[in-house]
Amino acid sequence: MIHDIVMVSPDSLLISNWTKKSIQLVDSRTGLTLSEVSTMPYYPWGICMVGRELAAVTHGLHLKIQLVHVRGGRLTPGTVLDVKASCWGVAGSGDNVIVSYHSPPWLEVMNTDGRVLHQYQDPGAAHTFRRPDFLTTSNDGFIYVADFSLDTITKLDSSLKVLRTLSGPLTGPFGITSVGDGQLLVCSWRKDSIVHGNVNSGKMTTIQGKADRIVRPRSLAYCSQQRKLFVCTDDKTDSIQVYQWE
Repeated sequence: MIHDIVMVSPDSLLISNWTKKSIQLVDSRTGLTLSEVSTMPYYPWGICMVGRELAAVTHGLHLKIQLVHVRGGRLTPGTVLDVKASCWGVAGSGDNVIVSYHSPPWLEVMNTDGRVLHQYQDPGAAHTFRRPDFLTTSNDGFIYVADFSLDTITKLDSSLKVLRTLSGPLTGPFGITSVGDGQLLVCSWRKDSIVHGNVNSGKMTTIQGKADRIVRPRSLAYCSQQRKLFVCTDDKTDSIQVYQWE
């Protein structure tokens, strides 16, 4: 099962493959695997780029974050960081990594040495998160969290201060990516659809659905240069569906 994907460049994608216990660098135009590293014995979940030549991969069940070097079309295993609990979502912000946890739900910003810089936990009974599975960051430094149980998208700043929470035609939001200027694309897993969200207006619109062969979408990535949307779904566990999107 392909669990998460992220753009490395206009020509390549990075994939976390749960079934194969590996990370793959794939040519985004041909689908050919360029390089692959094993994550044995760990199951990879979320994946992100941290800068241009480093990736971070969460191993949710094993309390680990794996760093992987991405250089010259090759992948090389890096440091494995220990964390306090099962970690799931991950996103890069400059030279730092943002990670989400389930039990209890909280977020952390850490550097690539594993030192925690900021932490967010729900204060009192204000349950902002319940199951924050996927994260993304925008070019202007904001963090967006998709909560699978609450059907929400939450915007935070780089120090993990909550700024806004959105809801709409989302049921079981999973993969999320920023496409610039307060615009997001989100996998609505239970509704078999891809939703476009405008953070500034709060408007959320379904752009792909069952008619487009979207069934239980898990993760996605967007390439603005190719104007292509790459989607991983649970019914096509070892393939990526590609769509034109303007």
